[in-house]
Amino acid sequence: MITSKVFLEKNALILGMGVTGKSIAASLHKSGANIYFWDDNAIIRKKFKVKKYEIFLDNKKNWKKIDFLVVSPGFKTKGIKAHKLIKLAKKNKCKIISELDLFQIYLENSKYKDRVKIVGVTGTNGKSTAVTLLHHIFEKNNIPCSLVGNIGKSIFSSKELREGVYIMEISSYQLENSNSFSPDYACILNLSSDHIDRHGSIKKYASEKLKIFQNLNSNQYGIVNLNHKELKNGIKKLPKLIKKRIINIDFRNKFFLFHDISKKITIKKTITNFRILNHNLSGDHSDQNVFITFKISELLGLKRSKILNAVESFKGLEHRQELVLSNNGITIINDSKATNFESLITALKNYKNIYLICGGLAKDDNIKVLNKYINQLVMVFVIGLNENPFFNYFNERTKTYYVKNLSNAVRMALSSVKDSKSKSTILFSPGAASFDQFKNFEVRGEKFKKLIRFNKTHAG
Repeated sequence: MITSKVFLEKNALILGMGVTGKSIAASLHKSGANIYFWDDNAIIRKKFKVKKYEIFLDNKKNWKKIDFLVVSPGFKTKGIKAHKLIKLAKKNKCKIISELDLFQIYLENSKYKDRVKIVGVTGTNGKSTAVTLLHHIFEKNNIPCSLVGNIGKSIFSSKELREGVYIMEISSYQLENSNSFSPDYACILNLSSDHIDRHGSIKKYASEKLKIFQNLNSNQYGIVNLNHKELKNGIKKLPKLIKKRIINIDFRNKFFLFHDISKKITIKKTITNFRILNHNLSGDHSDQNVFITFKISELLGLKRSKILNAVESFKGLEHRQELVLSNNGITIINDSKATNFESLITALKNYKNIYLICGGLAKDDNIKVLNKYINQLVMVFVIGLNENPFFNYFNERTKTYYVKNLSNAVRMALSSVKDSKSKSTILFSPGAASFDQFKNFEVRGEKFKKLIRFNKTHAG
């Protein structure tokens, strides 16, 4: 657990006592802070009241003694949909900070600050693979590191590093209310329509992602994928000193740009493909992840040969194009982590003769982005409590069944693929959130693998 004397005797108010809020409360309490909290769930309020934390009551006297309010990522902080406590905090001129800002306060007051580096990775798709790959590279090269954020442990419940690298997977929700967070290596992998219900538009979503660069100093670096116009336009609006610290990558035209401080010029270099002998890193999206992780690793001083050796032994991420079974010309892939159309596309690019299982809670209605890959499909099985938009879209283009639950989908896909005379793939890539039928994508993916094992066993 991360603790710091800088929080001693501070009066901290925490909004939301989920995984993040709970870890922040425990860390601050152990640091000697007085903890006040609020959660909209009465059962949770009752649970944490007995842990020497005090339920916050709205009155002027209480607001005056609060030093800062830490907001859990799940709460909207801007606009008319902002949580009531956020509005009250602003009205009472209470300082509002994010988990990332709180971590920055810890870093700036840590006796180890000159011996640790922070890598912050955000983007719509591929974050988990990128940070896991970085963690693997650093571990293979004996660099002390801790994987935190949206993957691994929450930031404040992680082990304190005395030297090494914190590798952080960062969401737009975490960045939304962040003002002082300043990672040494800040990266935006990509951008596509996601969380629009939260941010309102793709432009605003991009602006939240771009906040990862807002505090870059002359010793820090940014990396951005320029093949997204909202990011490209956003970079142009940044201060010159920050823009000079950002490596701009154009994967479409295979070049990247960076500013050489000593020569005071911008240098353009061609992107060279790495010959990676690893089936867990196939496809354009993996090539991009590998290139970016290479750049970060090189900036940290690792030699290319040592990075390559580590990358080739990477085993991939569970539920992200995970190979479940391959025999008799049939490949079965678990891609439950595909929760939007763009991540579904990355899977469709990698396989042919696909028997696709998809569906769930669609995050937007732009399903026609799949048009280019429709010819790779043999058959589609749609799950989810609502057949739209998946069934209506696929049914006009290929043989499609609305089967509602995953059990039916697996059974029918296995039965159908037997008739194929060529190598085929059963691809479970939902392209949607899981919450209509499952707790999360991990539970959904485990259910798929369990059903595959059960059906194959009982089929003899």
